[in-house]
Amino acid sequence: MTIIDGKWLFIGTDKRLSECCRIMRELGAETHHYNANAYSEELSSTLVSFAPTHIVFPILQMEGSIPVEKIEKGAILYPGVASESWLSPLVDAGITTKPYLKEVEFVWENARLTAEGFLIEYYSSTKRRISGEHFYIAGFGKVAKMTADVLSSLGGSVTILARSHDQLGEAAAMGYKTIPLKSDEVNLKGNFINTIPAKWLKPSENAEIRIFDLASAPGCLKDNDPVEYYTIHLGLPGKHFPADAAKALADALLRMNSR
Repeated sequence: MTIIDGKWLFIGTDKRLSECCRIMRELGAETHHYNANAYSEELSSTLVSFAPTHIVFPILQMEGSIPVEKIEKGAILYPGVASESWLSPLVDAGITTKPYLKEVEFVWENARLTAEGFLIEYYSSTKRRISGEHFYIAGFGKVAKMTADVLSSLGGSVTILARSHDQLGEAAAMGYKTIPLKSDEVNLKGNFINTIPAKWLKPSENAEIRIFDLASAPGCLKDNDPVEYYTIHLGLPGKHFPADAAKALADALLRMNSR
């Protein structure tokens, strides 16, 4: 068994973070879980009293940021989603940051768990099977590829929509039908899964689609157009598979820490 030392602080309400905290404790680390997604006086006190050498941040960007002076010298930070403006004070101060969403193996495993989590969401909301159904998937990144693979393995028919010629070519080579995405307006019928992390989609008045959004908040609908059959599904790995998702995160942290 791998043994790891140091003092690890996990921040966030996502269940995989609290479970990952437990896993790292079992591996020999001193750990603490702060169950919130925003900086506060309580977190400030925890930083002083616990003095972590490793800080793991929420999957989505934390509300507020930790003042540089609150971070132990030599500490390593592991952010999830984080903007350049959020990271820059830390980088400017010479603090080491290792974003775990750039750890390739973790991202692929997270994509697979997201795809399987989508199945649970789909079954529970539609009460329909996958086999014989048709699914449009917008984008062809890691989450889209894993979702297409899971759906097709269960007998679903998949069509990929993308702007990139490379993505369309890759999707076609893998046996999927493809449609070039030439505008933001979509006129389709059936199940539509968005994996593009931007506000880009404008369903046409004739569209009869049920939209499942697997990309990041605030969702894909352009101009916040209300659509009756639109749902956004965030944090599916932590929601449906906290133990598996936590194991994937712990493995990623161990790989990053060993490099």
